[in-house]
Amino acid sequence: MDRTILFNASSSEKRVALLENGKLTELVVERPDDQRLVGNIYRGKVESILPGLQAAFVDIGLGRAGFLHVSDVDPSLLLDLHDARQDKQRGLHTPLRLPIEKVLQKGQQILVQVLKEPIGTKGPKVTTQLSLAGRFLVLVPDTDFIGVSKKTQDTKMRRRVKQIVAELKPQGIGFIVRTIGLSVTEDDYISEIRNLIDTWRNIQNRALEGSGPAVLHRELGTTTKVVRDLLSDQVSEVVVDSKADYDEVTSYLSATSPHLCERVRLYADKLPLFDKYNIEKDLEQSLRRKVWLRSGGYVLFDHAEALLAIDVNTGRNVGKRDHEQTLLETNLEAGSEIGRQLRLRDIGGIIVIDFIDLDRAESRRKLENHMRDVFKTDPAPISTTPLSKFGLMEITRKRVRPELQELYTDECHVCGGLGWIFSPATVATSIDRWLQRASAQGLPQSLTLAVHPAVHAYLTKEKRELLNRMEEQLKVKLSVVEDESQDQDEFEVFAEGSSEPLSIKN
Repeated sequence: MDRTILFNASSSEKRVALLENGKLTELVVERPDDQRLVGNIYRGKVESILPGLQAAFVDIGLGRAGFLHVSDVDPSLLLDLHDARQDKQRGLHTPLRLPIEKVLQKGQQILVQVLKEPIGTKGPKVTTQLSLAGRFLVLVPDTDFIGVSKKTQDTKMRRRVKQIVAELKPQGIGFIVRTIGLSVTEDDYISEIRNLIDTWRNIQNRALEGSGPAVLHRELGTTTKVVRDLLSDQVSEVVVDSKADYDEVTSYLSATSPHLCERVRLYADKLPLFDKYNIEKDLEQSLRRKVWLRSGGYVLFDHAEALLAIDVNTGRNVGKRDHEQTLLETNLEAGSEIGRQLRLRDIGGIIVIDFIDLDRAESRRKLENHMRDVFKTDPAPISTTPLSKFGLMEITRKRVRPELQELYTDECHVCGGLGWIFSPATVATSIDRWLQRASAQGLPQSLTLAVHPAVHAYLTKEKRELLNRMEEQLKVKLSVVEDESQDQDEFEVFAEGSSEPLSIKN
C-alpha cells in the first residue's frame, strides 16, 4: 500500500493528511487555541468518588475534572497508598480488583495520564496506567513486562526482539516494541530506552515536588507526533508546505531514522498543497450526510444521541443482470467507503450499519469477510458483530479526540441540532395562531409582518388567499415585508409606523 503524508500549515490551523493509494484516510487538525491533552501526564487530586459508577473525578488543573474508571486504576502508580508501594517494590502491574472506594479517597493525590480528549460537555478520560511512547518502543512503568506489536505474527522475530530488549532494559520498567521498532538495530533500542527512562525519571521527580494538580509531562506537538506514529518504510513521501514544519520533521528524523529524511520534501508551488492533491473536495464530502459511491449507490450517516446509524442504498445502481450480485457489489463498495469515512471523520462509540439485504449465505459471508479486511487497516480498536438476519452489523470503535464534524461545525441555531427547519407553511400557521392569541388583547387596525424571504414569497405569491383570510377573520390590514435578518422560522409583528415589535402578555 502506497502512503503519503501531507503537512499543511496556515495562520489559523495546521492540518496533517494521510493518503493511502492516493485516497484521504486520516486527518489531524490543530488550531492555535486548541489544547491537545491525550498523552499528557498530571499530578491530580481526587475530587469525588462515585461508588455507584465505580469511578472518580480527578482535578488535574484544567477546569473540567478528569473521569477515572476503576478499570483504569493501577494501584502501583498511586502516590500515597501503602499496599501500592508494596506492589511497586514487587514490580507488579496488575489491574485493580478492589472497589474504587477502598483504594481512593477524596483529596488523595495520584498520577494520571489523559486517554481521551474532552468531548462536548464531558471532561477528559484519564488512567493511572501510565505509558510513554517513543518512536520504536513504549515504556510501561513499574512492571517487567516485555510486549511486541500484535501486527506481526512472526514468532521468531517476536522472540528475538523480546530477548534483545530484556537484555538492555533495567528491572522494574517494562517495554512494548512498536511495529516500526521490529526492524531497527540494537543501538536504536539503547538510545530510545535511555531517552524514555530519563523522561520517566524526570516525571517522578516533578511529581514529588510540591502538591496539588500540575502537568508533569506534555505529549509531543502535532507535527512530531504524526511523524513518530505514522512515518514508516511504507510511507513513500512526506510533503510539507511550511519551512518551520519541514525543519521540525527533518530534525526529528535525523535523530531517530536518518534514512527517511530523503523522503521529506518542502512544497513550494503556488497552488495550495491540499488543492494539489485534491484533499479539499474529500474534506467537504466528509462533512456531508450523504456520500455517493462510484457505482451510483450512496451511504447516509445519521447521528443519534447514543450511536451512529449508517444506511446503505443502491441509489442509481440498478445493475444489469444478477440482482443479488448488484446488491453485493454495492454493499462491498459501501463497506470500503464506510471504513474510510470512520477513520477520516474519527467516529467512535456504537455504530450500526444497515446493509442492503442479501439472500444468499455466500454473499453475506463475503460481506462479513470484506468488512474484517477493511477494519484491519484502522489503527483504532474496533470490534464487530456478524450480520444479523435483518442485514445489520454492529460496530464499536474507540476514538481519542472529537470527530471531524464537531471540530468543523456548530449546532444549527435555527433547528437546534434537529437537522430540519420549519417550512414556510408551518411558519404561516404559527403567525396565524399568534395573531389569534394577540387579537384577544386587542390589535391595531394595521400591522406589518417582518418575515424571512421564503415565508414572504409563500404569503404574498403562493398563498395570498391565506393572508386575505387572516385579514378578514381578524379585521386587520396586514403588510408583509422581507427581513433577511430573520431565520426562516422567525417573524416579528409591528403596529404600522412603529419600530418596536408587539408582544403578547401572559
